[in-house]
Amino acid sequence: MKRVLLGLTAVTLLTATGMTVHGSSHREALAILNEPCADNTDTYAWVSNAAHDKLYLIMDFNPLHEPGQGNQGLRACNGYRYEFHIAKGKSLEDQVVYRVEFTNKLTPEAAPSPTDPLGGGNELLWQLTGGTETMKVTQLQEDNDRDDDSVVLGRNLKVLPNNHGPQTDRLVYGLGPFKGYDSGDPSSRENGLYDQPFVDTFIHSLSNGGRIIAGQFDDPYQLDEKGIFDLVNLNRDDLGGIPGARRPPGKDVFTGFNIFSIALEVPMSDIFPHGIPHNGQLNATSTDSLIRVWSRIMRRETQTVDTHNIITGLRGSGDWVQVGRNALPLFNAGLVGTQRQTLYLHTSPMHDVSNFGADILFPVLVRDAEALGIYAALGVPPATVATLKGPRADIINAINLGRPIPIADGFTGDVLTIDASIDSSFPNGRRVGGGTAPNRNQVNVNSVLISLIVAGNPAAGLAKGVEVNDKDYLDRFPFLAPAHQGLLQGHGGINVPTVPNIPVP
Repeated sequence: MKRVLLGLTAVTLLTATGMTVHGSSHREALAILNEPCADNTDTYAWVSNAAHDKLYLIMDFNPLHEPGQGNQGLRACNGYRYEFHIAKGKSLEDQVVYRVEFTNKLTPEAAPSPTDPLGGGNELLWQLTGGTETMKVTQLQEDNDRDDDSVVLGRNLKVLPNNHGPQTDRLVYGLGPFKGYDSGDPSSRENGLYDQPFVDTFIHSLSNGGRIIAGQFDDPYQLDEKGIFDLVNLNRDDLGGIPGARRPPGKDVFTGFNIFSIALEVPMSDIFPHGIPHNGQLNATSTDSLIRVWSRIMRRETQTVDTHNIITGLRGSGDWVQVGRNALPLFNAGLVGTQRQTLYLHTSPMHDVSNFGADILFPVLVRDAEALGIYAALGVPPATVATLKGPRADIINAINLGRPIPIADGFTGDVLTIDASIDSSFPNGRRVGGGTAPNRNQVNVNSVLISLIVAGNPAAGLAKGVEVNDKDYLDRFPFLAPAHQGLLQGHGGINVPTVPNIPVP
């Protein structure tokens, strides 16, 4: 913490922006609170080890789903376009875009009658209605809507259904024989059959040699949000043991929650048709093997109430507009001020330097840490604190991987930068899992974030919070852990005894 930052040099760097944060963005902006289908939370992008012949892309959205909540569960979102944008080299201009669109269908039928068979639109639960959820995957060579510039990689691909519980596993998914209440055998109500082999049946091959799966998964992210959002109320383990901090442990608020995920595997030949430059060799001064990745969500500009649309109740019209985006996920939640967070969601990384430069160069979090007495408790000299307040051009080099990328609109922005010629390791991309244990990520991005901003040193070890997931990740595609079961997992309780006051240590 006492390390004085070096390299905070030129006034010409004051417009640098947009790239330091590596956490998560669950419901980060006021505009997103009313539109969970447009709420990107995390984006992951990395290349396969050794040959680097595959690019893995994961987009999470529609967060904080309680597994047992809602008679319709967690559904794919009609009327939206979910896109991965990929640029190459120094520029942030799109070279390839992968677009995923979902379609939910439910066949209308007459009102109930005494002779209705089981199933159909009069059922109370989606899984009994015969409703379908499918997706279409399209590749565009640039960001545009012209059909002649796009290639459909897959259509009518089934979406992974929710992990509701044992009876759904048997009666709807056909995973085992069903025994009713009258059997005297409770196994059909207590023993779930939703497993990884079942999930794998929803991995679909694409015409370009890639694969995709989309649906409900365990949220792969961890964060002690309870402390973060009580005005950075970190515990002693996060702050070098200072006695004035609250008692540990930190708690992961995403434990037991599911999220909607799109996991996409694409051949690297889509991006480098002539091969990755100097593949297998690090050239630390080059940009020719770099790919720059971000994700966005779009919908029609005008949404009109439409009672004939039994899925969404809306009819979209007008131009397609961006309503969500994400790359280095906590960028909008942890650095951009509240009054500009909606602007972030609706704009491109191409303009991040102009739009959000001051948010990065003069991080509010440093000012807040000083006001809370963190620096005083750690004995950090005032001169060091003044340096940490900015301008913070030191952050740019790390996120741009030390490469000669111009600090200007169109080149530097909130994207994941990946050197495709070498194995990915954060900040060179960001992957799911890959840590020292099956339930650990490769890097604790929260600690990197807070340490970088507050201490000026990403290895300072601040804000470790929680570093393990509540489920093991896969060591293969799609890497995400299966969803928590609605019946016997997630949250909920008997509410006895109640705890009316804050518990004592």
